[in-house]
Amino acid sequence: MVTKLYKLKKTGVFDYVFVRVAAVIQGVYFSVISFYWLVNKEFNYEQFTYFFDILLVEIFTVIVAISIAYHSIQGIWNIATDYLTEPQIGASAKILRPAVIGFSWFQAFGLVICSFFILG
Repeated sequence: MVTKLYKLKKTGVFDYVFVRVAAVIQGVYFSVISFYWLVNKEFNYEQFTYFFDILLVEIFTVIVAISIAYHSIQGIWNIATDYLTEPQIGASAKILRPAVIGFSWFQAFGLVICSFFILG
């Protein structure tokens, strides 16, 4: 199992591990933001913009956006391939499944592009 992970091929093991890593990254990010919000009693716009002007926070925000995009694409792909099948919903599955997966890719790509505007 570990040797398959190090080959960096698109395998089920890689997807499984990377989705869990993405979830941990998201959890740490939202914990840091929540902690910063709770520590500062008078939380206003100036403090908020100062916090997000820190380069490390900007980079971490982009990494979290990419991990959210990957996490959501994998989740939608799993749901679409498991439940949007011909035995489940009929012939419309041939049209609906690629449309749902394509729309999730479109959303994920938009999220990543918008996150790079944070750095600009």
